[in-house]
Amino acid sequence: MLFYEAQRSGTLPSDQRVPWRSDSGLSDGADNNIDLAGGYYDGAGYIKYNFPMAFSTTLLSWGVIRYKRTYEALGQLDYVLDTIKWTTDYFIKCHPEPDVFYGQVSDNAADSQYFGRPEDMNYQRRSYKIDFSNSGTDLAAEAAATMASAAIVFRSSNPSYAATLQQHAVELYDFATNAPRRSYKLSIQPAAQAYGGSGKYNDELAWAALWLYKLTRTRSYFNDAKLIVDRRRNGLLNLVTEFSWSDKAAGVQLLMSELSANSKYRSPINWFCLHSQPVRSNLFQTQSQYTNRGLLFINEWGPLRYAANTAFLCVYRFPYELWLKLVTKISYLFITIATEWRALGIKQINYLLGDNRKGQSFVVGFGDQPPTQPLHKGSSCPLPPAECGREFREVNSPNPNVLYGALVGGPNEMDDFSDLRTLEDQSSVSLDGNAGFQAAVAGVIHLKLNNL
Repeated sequence: MLFYEAQRSGTLPSDQRVPWRSDSGLSDGADNNIDLAGGYYDGAGYIKYNFPMAFSTTLLSWGVIRYKRTYEALGQLDYVLDTIKWTTDYFIKCHPEPDVFYGQVSDNAADSQYFGRPEDMNYQRRSYKIDFSNSGTDLAAEAAATMASAAIVFRSSNPSYAATLQQHAVELYDFATNAPRRSYKLSIQPAAQAYGGSGKYNDELAWAALWLYKLTRTRSYFNDAKLIVDRRRNGLLNLVTEFSWSDKAAGVQLLMSELSANSKYRSPINWFCLHSQPVRSNLFQTQSQYTNRGLLFINEWGPLRYAANTAFLCVYRFPYELWLKLVTKISYLFITIATEWRALGIKQINYLLGDNRKGQSFVVGFGDQPPTQPLHKGSSCPLPPAECGREFREVNSPNPNVLYGALVGGPNEMDDFSDLRTLEDQSSVSLDGNAGFQAAVAGVIHLKLNNL
């Protein structure tokens, strides 16, 4: 959770554990006369992109819902709850009216001109919103999923707060479904530079509906999701090969398999994990790409995030599928296949932590030969009162401040990795890059603690 603490914006709490960070972005939203202090900076710079922030937080909440006892056993539960709440407190601010949601603060045009500490920012930081006239179906739905999943997390420990989150989730979902359907990048055009995504939004709508159903058990939400999932054209029952901030279809498939008794909803997520295996299945015309040393290689830009997300879903799925096949006495062959999903998840997490060609960790501050030059402005700056400028991006030396817990982008398809912040595809860090990793690690530890 230390990486997320390093990414905090706003007024930091007295128990902040990252010593080189302090308050920043306190005037965010001033251009629209709204308080938007808080939330997280996305990656290297100081833009707050609410679309990937929402997805990241939903993944963290999902991990807590499934692996709460593991977080407790590791002494990390309070930290992950604080991490989730840092987002949801901010999203409450971003949602001042039912049909208004602020989706971004600052933009690449402004942020790229500044290389320094977040505490010293003095440039204009514009805030961008969606509303009924300038809608953003995917963003509103993704935010609804965040608030709904977090409401489940806090339901027992803080019921009044959970009720507030539920109210925002319902309103955001209504906003997403009632306003004109379109991608948020058409309303917040600077988002397209980094997190515009595919422009599709059916996966976000189904994702949000299922999280609201999981929270409320109101059947209409499940029916909304089912209508989207079951469509003959552009439905969500077909094979998908990644799970990411841009494509939640695999997550929808896993939720459907949990929330419905209909066996047809179990096959798509099973296909996802089966296709992700290093050995090609005769069921598919395509095969997942792996590096020679065993990394599932889905995208050359930050491949580790995709491998970690896949690991999370397949490790999550394994105990349920194993139980289902045992109690229904279905073939031993399928039990063996489900066991391979477990092995896939463990293999990918082990690769990230050092079981790879060079024996190096890809997590800053952890393991052997960890990255020392993540592309990250704040940790690249020396401590004040020393000045910080763009020259610190180019210098070939470790960052003065250790960005503990950050998962970097990762190696290329040949398993080669250069620890240089100037190689953005390998050294970049991001909120969504860490979320699936955090949840997958909790899942792997859960398997080991429970001898599964």
